[in-house]
Amino acid sequence: MGRFSPIVRDEKAGTYYWCSCGESQGQPFCDGSHSRKHTGKAPLEVKIESDRKVAWCTCKQSSKKPFCDGTHSRVS
Repeated sequence: MGRFSPIVRDEKAGTYYWCSCGESQGQPFCDGSHSRKHTGKAPLEVKIESDRKVAWCTCKQSSKKPFCDGTHSRVS
């Protein structure tokens, strides 16, 4: 797997906060690092309506944020 491969997980229905800055130690979810490190970014609230498998973006450049669209294969 590459440096920015998606994190694929079975998620339960609910609300999640996806890390948009890339600094969280709990990827793919926000741990507040954006505030401590003054990144100027904020987490993205994501509502998952039913239990399902999710491919969370880790390169932070997907056009379908917070979900992976394959962009990681084109970034270094």
